[in-house]
Amino acid sequence: MLDANNVLMGVAAPSQEDVVRAVVNRAREDGKVTDVDQTVQAVLAREQESTTGFGKGVAIPHGKTNAVTEPVLLFAKLAQPVEWKSLDDRPVDMLFMILVPEQSANEHLQILAKLARKLMHNDFVEALRDFTTADEVAAYVEKELA
Repeated sequence: MLDANNVLMGVAAPSQEDVVRAVVNRAREDGKVTDVDQTVQAVLAREQESTTGFGKGVAIPHGKTNAVTEPVLLFAKLAQPVEWKSLDDRPVDMLFMILVPEQSANEHLQILAKLARKLMHNDFVEALRDFTTADEVAAYVEKELA
């Protein structure tokens, strides 16, 4: 579900849009996104509907667009917290991003639901915050969401 290649550590980005762009760029490098701008706009448009700032410093931005070739889950730990209009008014320092093709079913909603359930638990969030390598994050998320 979460490949270590799709875990970004220490992302330095001053704004929500810059964070989204950095993560979407990783998906493009991995061949999962054909158009970065279109994908960023899809994620930001979804953000305009209602915040994906879950709370506890975590967001789950997601987007559905034809610029995505196959579903992908990414994780980013930020170098500095970024304002996200989160439900608890805290800035975000970690996020999971879900990108899916326009014509896909709603499988991203199942991933979103699993993540949201796990993120309610402080031990899950704190473990993610404590990890220092992409491999640790990927292995933990894979185990916890299995």
